[in-house]
Amino acid sequence: MLNASVSFSVLMMVSVVCLVVLTVFVCKLIMSIISLTNNANVIATSVQKEIEPTLKELKEAAKSINSIANSADEKFHNTKIGIASVINAGTAVGGRIKSFSQGILKGISFGLNLFKK
Repeated sequence: MLNASVSFSVLMMVSVVCLVVLTVFVCKLIMSIISLTNNANVIATSVQKEIEPTLKELKEAAKSINSIANSADEKFHNTKIGIASVINAGTAVGGRIKSFSQGILKGISFGLNLFKK
């Protein structure tokens, strides 16, 4: 019986020591996780502060690009009408010139459409 109580006492002591060691490691792990989440929060906050002005600048740039594109589209339309009127005036010369001029108009229109995109 004495041998069994000594064995039980040793088992209890070892279990308590293991439990204490495990508790210490779990506490260190929890502290590391808290530190990691705090650092992640700081990073997220700084990224948010940096992104807001960048998004404003991108929005303004998109507006200016859109206005330039609209202006170019209007000028392209006016140029297309002007070229069409010049070509239509030249079509009175003959049927072959008409088909040739339509080909030129299509080519110019295609080329300008490439720049428009």
